Amino acid sequence: MSDYVRRQLIFEVGDHLFAADAQAVCEVLEPISAATPIPGAVPGIHGLINLRGTLLVTGNLGSLLGLTSKPVAEPALVIFEHESRKIALEIDRVVDVTSAPDGDEDVNGRLLKALGAREVVAGASQFGQRPCFRLDMGAVFALVLEDQRGDWAGAGTERGAG
Repeated sequence: MSDYVRRQLIFEVGDHLFAADAQAVCEVLEPISAATPIPGAVPGIHGLINLRGTLLVTGNLGSLLGLTSKPVAEPALVIFEHESRKIALEIDRVVDVTSAPDGDEDVNGRLLKALGAREVVAGASQFGQRPCFRLDMGAVFALVLEDQRGDWAGAGTERGAG
């Protein structure tokens, strides 16, 4: 086992706990209600938002994964980055920022089989008494941005950048 320790953001979506590598998290904000709709967007995508001059695709992570979000008092908008692209996804609640030793995951076992959105999960471990699914951010970005038509699929760059 390696001595590498991965920092991660732990958060809830519906009844599930998820983790994202801290390197993929740019910031956590309060949800933004106004988004410009995107014709033909995948279910769960709200549209485009302008965040300090950067256009971002925004949506609800639970809806994208086919999960039912819980009505909560602490929803958050997480700005994720992968390969210089950014997206803004709503989650139900931030739980913690913690460290996880590399390799402490059940990558092919029973925990992954419990989640229908397996294609976006890189591994599973325990957080307290609950299973926690680590997201494969490349797969999440592919779910949101790839196989879409139109200029919006390139969103997440500065205006005027070419």
